[in-house]
Amino acid sequence: MVDGRPEKMALFGCTITHSFLLHDVERMEVVRGPASLIYGSGAMGGVLNIITRSIDAPFGVELKTGYGSYNTTTITGRVSGRRGRFSASASGDYRRSDGHVEHSEYEGRDFHLKGEFEISDHIKISSSGKYFDGFKEEPLRVTDSSDEVSDTWNDYRRGSFDIGLSGNAGKVDVRAMYYRNFGEHEFSDGWHSKDATDGAFLHIKVKPKKFFSLTGGVNYSYQWGKLLSEPEGEWSKWEAGVYLEGEAELANFATVSAGARYDMDEVSGNILVPGYGLILKPMSKTTLRLFASKGFRAPQISELYMFPSSSEELEAETVWDYEAGIRQEISDIAFIDLTVFKMDGQNLITLNKNATPPPMFKFVNSGSFTFKGVETSIYVSPWRYVDCSLSYTYMDVGEMTMGRPGRKLDASVSLKLKGNVLRATITRVGDYYAEDNHQGRIGSYTLCNLFGEARFARSIAVYAGVNNLFNEYYEIYTDIPGGLAGLYGMPRRNFIAGIKIVY
Repeated sequence: MVDGRPEKMALFGCTITHSFLLHDVERMEVVRGPASLIYGSGAMGGVLNIITRSIDAPFGVELKTGYGSYNTTTITGRVSGRRGRFSASASGDYRRSDGHVEHSEYEGRDFHLKGEFEISDHIKISSSGKYFDGFKEEPLRVTDSSDEVSDTWNDYRRGSFDIGLSGNAGKVDVRAMYYRNFGEHEFSDGWHSKDATDGAFLHIKVKPKKFFSLTGGVNYSYQWGKLLSEPEGEWSKWEAGVYLEGEAELANFATVSAGARYDMDEVSGNILVPGYGLILKPMSKTTLRLFASKGFRAPQISELYMFPSSSEELEAETVWDYEAGIRQEISDIAFIDLTVFKMDGQNLITLNKNATPPPMFKFVNSGSFTFKGVETSIYVSPWRYVDCSLSYTYMDVGEMTMGRPGRKLDASVSLKLKGNVLRATITRVGDYYAEDNHQGRIGSYTLCNLFGEARFARSIAVYAGVNNLFNEYYEIYTDIPGGLAGLYGMPRRNFIAGIKIVY
């Protein structure tokens, strides 16, 4: 999501990740595990909400430009201001690169407008819009013949608009939004489509007592798509839902929550989604938590209508998630967090051989999975200018090992002092396979990245970064549309440097 607005392509229900605006971000909020109780279809594994930058100064201008390896160029500009109760910003971003291997060129342009008006001290109306135009080529896989030449490319144009109202009065908080996402996609294989989603939601939180709160809401979305290439077609469907969740604090050492969502889909029918939680604080610096929640994903237009393999008989995919965790504060400068989890998925939509062809294959609800694992992290801030973190994830995905690493380690150290920044990160990925059933093992790899920014004047800073510091060759598995799933070689050591001007 971006500022609470869902971002999905209507035809396939997927996110077009490189169309996300990343030049105007203030922070990212992450909800781990199924969040369908509040957010509905698609939030089976979690939610990532990109929060765009707020506007505080009466007037501001920013310009950032950089150049790096593979003839990579970035240019970003932003103008913002506040006058009385009104604030607004406009930003743009341009990026291009020749790519690290032959036929991997990329070029993208992104524009973002945002405005807010405070009707009163308690009510605010806001609106934003964005537009992205990007072109990218797809290189050969490492398993393709060396004498082949890739001619695969994707051309994306995506945009969005929203208008929202938020406010509070005493013990009641309200947020409402109408939004529209739209796009046009053209691919080298002849694909040409348009799609749009119109949606609205209302969230209300009431706290009648200091120890008790109720949160509820409704949402609706209408998804539409049209295929302009052969075979032409036009399809649509709607989804709607209502939810209610209660939370109570008991005697300052326990918090209990429970809720349910009732969701309706025009094609796949209705589903009930419950969720439960318990947080205990047996000691002042120790927090225990237990969660159980259900997530779901309604079948998308592409699975219901678009292809010979599509089927209108599909039901929603579901998953139950169970988590137990502990957070222990060691002192005011450090804490340790540990989570164990288990996810049981059912009714996964898979492409199976059809018993009565044609077609030869058909989408059916036949898949299931059980994932389980452990996540742990340590955070230390030994000095107010220094932050250190270390996290490790182990995940047992059973037989579904294709493209899902079983082990991942992340470490970072950052120093921020008087506007100067120095940051080092290390990532280690292992237990990685290109096929299910632990077949097609992919080599483990370790990446080290460095970044620094130095301020030479009040308004001028220079920055530089190096990725893959030790020049390690590594491969990743990805499933690119058009039958291009497989292993792809990733960039060796690469650099970028630039200047930033802020007024």
